[in-house]
Amino acid sequence: MSSEGPKVLYVTCAENGLHGLAQLTNAGIDVAAVVTIPPELGTKYAVSGYVDVSPWCSERGLRCIQLREYKIEVADVAAIDFDLLVVNGWNRLIPSEVFSLARLGALGIHAGHPPLGLGRAPLVWNIIHGQSDIEVFVFRLTSNADDGDIMATQVVEITAHDDVKTLYEKVMDVGADLFLAAIRKLVAGEGGRSQDRRFLSHYPKRTEADGLIDFTMTDRQICDFVRAQVPPYPGAFTYLGSEKWRILRAQRYDRFLFRDHPRVPGRILRVLPSGVVVQSGAAPIWIRHAVVDGADVDPMSRPEIVGRRFGDGLD
Repeated sequence: MSSEGPKVLYVTCAENGLHGLAQLTNAGIDVAAVVTIPPELGTKYAVSGYVDVSPWCSERGLRCIQLREYKIEVADVAAIDFDLLVVNGWNRLIPSEVFSLARLGALGIHAGHPPLGLGRAPLVWNIIHGQSDIEVFVFRLTSNADDGDIMATQVVEITAHDDVKTLYEKVMDVGADLFLAAIRKLVAGEGGRSQDRRFLSHYPKRTEADGLIDFTMTDRQICDFVRAQVPPYPGAFTYLGSEKWRILRAQRYDRFLFRDHPRVPGRILRVLPSGVVVQSGAAPIWIRHAVVDGADVDPMSRPEIVGRRFGDGLD
């Protein structure tokens, strides 16, 4: 370790990781090398928010190691002189044999309500579950997912106007500062706050099929479900006959109107210039932005869909 600070081996393949890398280098952190994957692996593994960081590294003269598979092995990094491993924007566990090469260990970042809700897609799950805030935390890596001692933390609000992209950007922005704070603590020899492993829980991986909308949910639950899965995630969706509708924006329509109508979840009640009104398990929702076959839906061009029901044939 140099007198100026630790040499960092940085691991990323996503937008948030590149943002953090830029912030760390701007702060004077010595980055010995960056480990990433090439675009073909980003596509193969459908990495959400994938970014090819190699051009950025090349422009700044940083060594960039592009792996041949989406995993890190000791042989990939054994020749690099580094004191600290920083992992940001990487959806694979790091083998303990790799981070044990670092004299100061390894740091990762996650968001949730530790020790609850570790694991995959935490921003998506927290919006779906109607949470009003989320804790962003940098922790010491262990051989398990996200359960190491917490070195730095910041609570971020999930407002009613946030979707997963805006929340992602908030978390991305906060993360760089948290890594800097955690690095300072490690260099000073300070420890972190342990997570109570008695209460550990993990969110499962989400797939595109998990985006199917259940219109028996309440209007709020459906709207949260939609905003939790906007791009870069595959998105919430439903079917109208054989048409697949990808729903990108929805809101409650009105809690007073249509009270006297039979409550049939998924039934299309109106088409209006600003969207399609659909019955939920509670108040109607207003689908403000939908895409079919790659094109935005123009509601006023589809008057014939009134009275039909999303999801028919899927029961």
